[in-house]
Amino acid sequence: TKKNDPINAPQWKWNVSIKWDSFMGGLTLNYRHVDEFKWHDGIWAGIIGPYDIFDLHYNYTVTKNLELSISALNFMGDKHKELIGGAAMDRQVIMRMASTF
Repeated sequence: TKKNDPINAPQWKWNVSIKWDSFMGGLTLNYRHVDEFKWHDGIWAGIIGPYDIFDLHYNYTVTKNLELSISALNFMGDKHKELIGGAAMDRQVIMRMASTF
């Protein structure tokens, strides 16, 4: 690419995670920071970020073959775009049941 072309990635981003497992289930807290950066892809161009995201995940083994998980993504509500031309990201809560056999 030409040296003035943006690379569609921030110079700095980082993640931190804390996990705790107990007889009541597993709990994980994730933090992600993304610096501001220029985005250019076809007709889409602009500035993305900066943004900070906190996610909380809980997993519980109901039986030997059944697991429940609940995730609160971006629970602090940092509304942002991760792609120019894409939807704005906001809070989400996702619940899953997984079965193994």
